Amino acid sequence: MTWVHDNIYAAGGMHIPSTWGAFTDQTGVTGVLHLAPDRAAKFFGSSPEVFLWLNIADESQAASGERLLAGRFLFECIAEGRRILLHSSLGRHRTRWAFVAYLMIAGSSVRAALRQAADPPWLSPYHTDTTAWEAFDETLRALSLRSSQSPNHRATSF
Repeated sequence: MTWVHDNIYAAGGMHIPSTWGAFTDQTGVTGVLHLAPDRAAKFFGSSPEVFLWLNIADESQAASGERLLAGRFLFECIAEGRRILLHSSLGRHRTRWAFVAYLMIAGSSVRAALRQAADPPWLSPYHTDTTAWEAFDETLRALSLRSSQSPNHRATSF
């Protein structure tokens, strides 16, 4: 469990869902991007204000559509000033691809985003399919979704 970005916390397992109320009181996190195969974990206490569950066990299952959905969710939440939890029932490092998608939508190049996702607090090295990220970059260009500003300074949403 750790902060991986100013407003993004990453964690895995069942500890945070089982202590959700105390966790939100302590961190100010109000939203969750949750990855879990088959069904979402139950977050005990008051419900997160925003919640996105993706039926994904690991990055290899994330096609461009899932990368776009996760990245946009994170970008929009941060643009709203939220603190967000990236959570996977199977382990924190399985959320890394969503973080990369967010960075790319926020304006990072493929190379810069992958480099940041290989730096602490993430485990290094980051084994990923660079070709899939290059294809995602092309998707962002085609949709004109790459931001040229920080989400905290973006005046409009998608």
